[in-house]
Formats: sequence, C-alpha cells, structure tokens
Amino acid sequence: MKIKKIGDPMDIKKRDFLLAGAMLGAAAATSDVWAQTKRKQPSSVDANYKPRRLNKCIELWEDGQPIYYTGWGVGTGVDPYQQGIKMARTWADAINVEMEHGLFDLKDLREFMRGLRDGGPTASGHKFPVVFVTPPCIGLDEAYARANTWVMEQILCTGVMGIHICHARDPKAIETFAHMGCRYPFQDFPGTPKTKMQGIRGNSANYAADIWGVSGGTYQHIADLWPLNPRGEIIFGVKIEDTYADKTVDQTMAIPGIAYAEWGPGDHNLWLNGYNGVEDGGESGHPVLRDASGKVVGDVSALPNMEAVRQKTLDACKKNKVMFLNAAETEPGHNNVIQQIKDGTMMVSAGREGEKVAQMGRDYTKRKMPV
Repeated sequence: MKIKKIGDPMDIKKRDFLLAGAMLGAAAATSDVWAQTKRKQPSSVDANYKPRRLNKCIELWEDGQPIYYTGWGVGTGVDPYQQGIKMARTWADAINVEMEHGLFDLKDLREFMRGLRDGGPTASGHKFPVVFVTPPCIGLDEAYARANTWVMEQILCTGVMGIHICHARDPKAIETFAHMGCRYPFQDFPGTPKTKMQGIRGNSANYAADIWGVSGGTYQHIADLWPLNPRGEIIFGVKIEDTYADKTVDQTMAIPGIAYAEWGPGDHNLWLNGYNGVEDGGESGHPVLRDASGKVVGDVSALPNMEAVRQKTLDACKKNKVMFLNAAETEPGHNNVIQQIKDGTMMVSAGREGEKVAQMGRDYTKRKMPV
C-alpha cells in the first residue's frame, strides 16, 4: 500500500477542493446579503465578485487594497453570540478583539466567533470578517514568549484568523510567538520555507475548523502564517510601540511570517513625551497639543519625535513587504485616510468616524470587492 506524504499533489488538490466548497457555500448567499444591505458601495465595485480565499484581508492585500477594521463591541451586558451575528454584516473588513487591556475571556470569544459564522456571509461572499486578537502577553523576551505560547494556541482555537502582539521589543520573542505558538509542526508545507523554530500547535482544533467551515485536516493545512505560506489564512502582526521596540524594529520586521505592523502612537507618546504628553483630564487620555491660551491645535502624533518613530516603522514595513497599520480620519491633515494610503498605510484603524473613513479610502483606491 502506498502511503501519501503530507504535501503530496493529491493532498493539495483535495484540500483546495474542500476549501473551494466552503467558499462557494458562503458565496451562494452573497447576492441576498448584498440586496439586504443599504450600505454605500464604491463606484468601482464588481457586482459579480467571488471570493478566492477565506481570509478577506489577505485577499484585499493581494489585490493591493487597504483593509479597514473596527472593534468587536463586546462588554458588560453584551451577549457575545448575538454581537457576533450583528457584526457579521459590519462595514469593516476586520474586527479587532482587544485583550491586552480588555478582559481575556476566551468563552466570550468562542461565542462571538460562533455568532459571526452564523450571521454570515459578508456582502463580499466571505464567511465572516477577519478577526484578529491583541493578547495580554507582549514581546518582552524569548523566555517570556516560550512560557506564553499556550495563549496563541488557545486564541487560534476559537477560530480567529489573526494575532497582534503588543510591545514587540525582542525579535526572538516575536519569532517564538509566531513560529512556535501560531504554527503546526509541519516542516514540509508546500511552497513554504522551513523556519528555525518548529510549531507546537497540537492536533485539536475542531472548534476552529467548524467555524471556518472546513474539515480538521484542511484546517491544519491552511491555518498557517501568510505571507510565509502563500496558502496560509492566518495573519500575524506586531506593535512597535516603545523605545525598546524602536531599537530592534529592523530585525523584527525581517522575521518571516509577519503580515502587518503598527507604530502605536498612544504608547509611544508615554515613552517619548512622558507625563506631560498626556492631557490631564482629557477624554480617555487622548494626547493633544495646546497653544498658550489652552486651545487644542493638533495631536501629539504630529510631534517630530513621534513622526520619526512612525517613519522608521513605515520604512521597515516597506523594506520587508509588511503591511503598515495607522489610524485615519476624513478631515484634512496628516491623518487623512487618502494621505495615509499615499504614505503606504495598508491597514486602517477607522476610529470614531468608522465607515466614513472606509468609504473615502475605498473610493480612492477603486475597490472592487463589495462591502
């Protein structure tokens, strides 16, 4: 009896067939979803659009399009399952689940993902918007990361498609979180370079596979880091948000498998501008600049020292083909979404203006994928 090896062409074709079936199942209801959505579409939208993969963010990036994200809205008194159903039709391409400072509640996350799946598909035909999580563990050092790889596995087993590590100080820590914590032990992924560290995800992600709508085996074949693995459906990102991370940003960005990165203006402000950089009594500590009369004249992110670290992170992203993340708005100025896109931003935090920012950006880039 001939035993097929992982990576055998027959395995690849079978996996792709199963994946295509899952995607077609979601796309079948797309026209109904779009018909029910009163959302404004870009004038360039393709009414016959069909998704190519599960992760719509990767699909947009492959087409040279920025993605736009929002928060998940789960908190006290909010049912996570029902919120997931609601957010399945969000205007955003991706949803950030903030657990760095928010509650680390995987039960809520599992229920949210279940609701997101049941409330889909999206108007673009994808099963659900991409969900990426900022966990409470940070990129401190390698020993710390090795002790906390379990957090990566627990989060990914809920069915999310992204991890975002805060305070990416030590490249070894980031490499550990990405390559050990987020990957399966396969060293023979088709068309994928081998890494020094071997993944340690175990053979038990049935819940995640069910959320994705694929078999357990298919999940293990595609639940890998993009762009390290071209067929991977998981995105891994980092925050370069303090003076320690600034020193190692070039080494960090060169780690294979990092999909996106941000410069963290809120935290960078604390490290660079200190106590007086935070407005006393201001709304949520939002950093602003005031003139002698006390009038707000701008935000701290426009200070030369802040601009310098932003540019350093942006340059490292461009050099290593990593997607740059930045907040944006519709108002004129350095944070205007069109200006941000011109600068190279490919992952947009739309902030309080939300969909208005996304609409302006999508119109500018002539996006074809329906919203």
